[in-house]
Amino acid sequence: MKYTDLIQIKDYFKQFQRINYLKRLDDNVLELSLDHHTFIVDLTRGKSGIYQDKIRAKTYNAPFDFMLKKYFSNAKILSIEILENNRILSFEALSEKSYKAYKAKIYFEFTGKNTNAIITDTNDTIIEALRHIDKSYRIVKIGEKLQALKAYDIKEEFIKIDDFSVYFKEIAKKLQQNRLKEIKENKLLNINKKITNLEESIKDLEQEDFLLKKAQNLSQKADVLFANLSTLKEYQRKFVLQDFDTKELVFKLEDTPKNSANEFYKMAKKLKQKAKNINIERDVLNEKLDFLMNLKDLIFKSTSLRELEILMPKKTKNAKKEELNAGVSSFYFDEFKICVGRNEKANEYLLKTAKKDDIWLHVKDYPSAHVIITSNKLKISQVVLEFAAKLCVEFSKLSSGVYLVDYTSKNFVKIKEKAYVNYTNYKTISILKE
Repeated sequence: MKYTDLIQIKDYFKQFQRINYLKRLDDNVLELSLDHHTFIVDLTRGKSGIYQDKIRAKTYNAPFDFMLKKYFSNAKILSIEILENNRILSFEALSEKSYKAYKAKIYFEFTGKNTNAIITDTNDTIIEALRHIDKSYRIVKIGEKLQALKAYDIKEEFIKIDDFSVYFKEIAKKLQQNRLKEIKENKLLNINKKITNLEESIKDLEQEDFLLKKAQNLSQKADVLFANLSTLKEYQRKFVLQDFDTKELVFKLEDTPKNSANEFYKMAKKLKQKAKNINIERDVLNEKLDFLMNLKDLIFKSTSLRELEILMPKKTKNAKKEELNAGVSSFYFDEFKICVGRNEKANEYLLKTAKKDDIWLHVKDYPSAHVIITSNKLKISQVVLEFAAKLCVEFSKLSSGVYLVDYTSKNFVKIKEKAYVNYTNYKTISILKE
C-alpha cells in the first residue's frame, strides 16, 4: 500500500458522514461501508490495500468481531487521519445506541509484513485487535496504551488518482492476480509432491511377472519332489533330480522332502496371491495418479481463488469411508456436494446411492465419469451445474475439444447393467476442454 495513495484515499473518504458497518470477510480482509458505499480493507501481510470488490463472507464470532459491531455499526465519522509518515489510516467514530453512546478509534496499519487493525478508546487504550502481539518492541494487548509507530522518511513517486472508481478496481485486480498466482503455485507444489510420491510407490511395486515365475518354479519343484518321494529318504536334504523335461534340478532342503514339497506349494500360492494383489494395488495407485494429474491440470487452469479453494481446500472435508473405498472424489461448492466417479465401480456406487432429487451428469456419446450433485432438495444454480459439468469432462479420458454434458434428475436415470444407463428429461451444457 503506497503512502501517497493512502493520503489521497483519506481525503476521498472525508466526503462520507457515517460508517454503516465494519466487518470481517476473511481472516485478514474487512469490509467497510461508508454511506452505503462498500470498500475492502485488505490487511494481508505484504499484500495490503484498499479496493472495491465482491468477496464471499465467512462467519466470524471472535471478540474482535463483536467489538467491530459494537463500535462501528451505524456510527458517525468524527475524523479520518493518516499518521505522519506512516502507512496507517485511522477513523474516530461515535456510535449512538438507544441506551448509550460509544466513541472509539480504529487504526488500519498497512505496514508491510506487520499489518493490523487495532480498536482503541479515544485515549488510545487498546480495546481489541485483529492481531495481538505479546513479544515485540511494540506490544498490542487489550488494556495497554497503543504506542505510536516511529515516523520514517517515505520516498515515493506521487501519482494523482483521477478516478477512484477505476483505481479501486485496478488495485483489486492486481492484488487478486498476485494472490491467485501465489496460492496456485503453493497448491501445485503440494500436488506435485503427491504425484511424485505416487509415482515412486508404483515404481517400488514388485513386478507380477517376476512373482508368477517364482511361483511357477516353486510349484514345479514341489511336483518333482512328490513324483520322487518313493525313492527319497526322509533325512535327505541335498540332491539332484530331473524335472519332467529331463532337466536337472538342484535341491537344498531345510526339512524332509515331503514337508518341503508342501511348503513350496504354500509359498507358490502366496506368491500368486501377492502378484494378484500387486496388480490390484497398481491399478488403484494409477487411478489415483490419473485423478491427481487431472486435478493438477484444473488447478493450473483455474482463474479464481474460489475455484482453487473448491478444487483443493485447505482442510479437506471428511469423506465417508465407503466413498473412499469406492473410488469417489468429492468437491464442495457452496452448500452442494459434487461427487465424481473415478472408475466403473465408483460410477456404479454413485448410481446406487444417489437420491431421486439429486442431479446426474454424463458426457454425451462418450464413456465418461458419472457425476452426482447432492441437491438436498435445494435449487441448484447454473454456476454449480456448469462447474459439475466441467469436472465431468476434465475427469474423463477425453482429448481437447468441445463436449456436451447431459444432466437430469436421478429419478429419470434407469440402470441397465452396472454403470450403463438410459435417461430422459435431460438438458445439455457445452464444455470446452483446453
